[in-house]
Amino acid sequence: MPTFAATIQSVQIGHLAQNRSMDNQISITRKEAVARILVVDDHPNTATTLARAISQLGEGVEVLSATSGKEAIEHANGGAFDVLITDMMMPGMNGLELIERLQAHPGGRPAHNILITAYDVPGLKESARRLKVNEVIIKPVRPEHIYQIVSNILGGMGSTKAAAAPAIETHQPFKILIADDMPDNVTLLTRYMQGEGYNYITASNGVEALEKIRAEMPDLILLDVNMPQKDGFAVLEELRGDPEIQYIPVIILTAARTNTGDVQSGLNLGADDYVTKPFDKRELFARIRTKLRVKEAEDAIRRRNRELSVLPEIAKELSARFDVDDLVTVVLQRTVETMGALVGHCVIFHPTSPLQKTYYISTSSVGKTIQLPKLEGLVKEIEESRQSKIIEDVSNDANWQGLEDNPIRSAVIVPLAGRQKMLGLLILGHEQSQYFKLEHLILLQAIACQATIAVENAQLYENMAREQQKLSTVLRNAAEAILAFDEQGCLILYNTVGEKIFDDLSNKLGKPFAADEPFAPLLEQARLGTDSMATEVTWPDQRTFSVSISRVPQGGYIATFRDMSSFVEPEQA
Repeated sequence: MPTFAATIQSVQIGHLAQNRSMDNQISITRKEAVARILVVDDHPNTATTLARAISQLGEGVEVLSATSGKEAIEHANGGAFDVLITDMMMPGMNGLELIERLQAHPGGRPAHNILITAYDVPGLKESARRLKVNEVIIKPVRPEHIYQIVSNILGGMGSTKAAAAPAIETHQPFKILIADDMPDNVTLLTRYMQGEGYNYITASNGVEALEKIRAEMPDLILLDVNMPQKDGFAVLEELRGDPEIQYIPVIILTAARTNTGDVQSGLNLGADDYVTKPFDKRELFARIRTKLRVKEAEDAIRRRNRELSVLPEIAKELSARFDVDDLVTVVLQRTVETMGALVGHCVIFHPTSPLQKTYYISTSSVGKTIQLPKLEGLVKEIEESRQSKIIEDVSNDANWQGLEDNPIRSAVIVPLAGRQKMLGLLILGHEQSQYFKLEHLILLQAIACQATIAVENAQLYENMAREQQKLSTVLRNAAEAILAFDEQGCLILYNTVGEKIFDDLSNKLGKPFAADEPFAPLLEQARLGTDSMATEVTWPDQRTFSVSISRVPQGGYIATFRDMSSFVEPEQA
């Protein structure tokens, strides 16, 4: 099996030489593939780069890539995949939806599902667990990391396809990398790690240390200075220059470089601490615990930033929709996925009546709809406070009493507060009590704000469409010819009766009338004046029209034409 460095070199060379001929698919020539792997990412370069890295596993592996969920399903028509690796945020069909579709695919479900995402939102791993996703990887992710993961999966499968196990999130001990070329030192430190309850990995030189850092992403590094191939200072400099691993804390632990100049060099290169041997065990682990606490706090900040970065993606998806039903369905789907909820309800109030419409989505395998409590009490409470609410245990809440066979144990309720009044409620439920935390609420409120704006815009769009339809009906059935002009006198609207008076009106849209038109002087007179005007005009064919021109408050003019010939001719006679 090639080393990680060889893998990356091969990927880079292959990317330069084969990129024009790949066409988003890598198929290893073989008599019979031992394993089939599908990589899905809406960025073609990412999909093909990961696929190339995995293809280094050997001729017995068939690797396909796709840039959309639709293309991935087409690949699945050729047979089930052993490993599915998919990005989370993709247009049209996201990663969770793709996994759900493939699990019900007639060709067979993937044996192992890996979800890659840049958004470490609170409930994503919970949603992944419900879909029996085996692994959730937070971006950035390196090709060699995916290579190693797939290698381990295939090694565990052996000659048979292992059944997919649900991804269960448990608290894992911190993982510490011990990089030292002296076996005795490594043995001593690993014994200490076991005694303190830490997981550990080891490396005996600088090159191996960097490979394991990128592949294993340890929580902390104990780094010797004098090591073969690359010394500790070179490793530290390369680590701090790599944005994917630069946040990992490093404690230099050395017996050879103990003078003040070396300590300053190590700290200036980015070491978080510098400990010289011999060391006191209790002091060393006190320093380790301090660095891990700082890393946890920094990780929480970075995680919150990644959580908030999902908002532009959701906003982009919502802004493309103008149908309220479609819009609310997408809002529910994204919030349930993002929060890891069992069920989601959205209640939209009617703008002019007490009527309301309820939308529902559930990740439960039970077919029946999970009922909401009576909303009168909830609506009154939320309208009065205008605040969101977390219910840690619904059995202790009066509004939720009396619901039979209700699997919900905790809930969160967020108002959709419009510019002038409350548009509705967004309600999520979970089967575990005390599931929803403050971090869920903050992100859900941000999503609800975007959803509120989108719903208001969609309602305005629907109202405008209805008014335009009414106007179109009035124009179509009017007995008079009606023409509308903008402030510059360009034609912007006309009805069918107007087409019988004027020639070729469709080609005059957006243009002013020619000066020789019988109506043009009147329009110019109306533009120069301030009041509405009415007069009679004789057409070249001797018909007489009563013309009325009125100003529009928002700018422009409406002109109506009534054929008076049938009245004028008898009067003249």
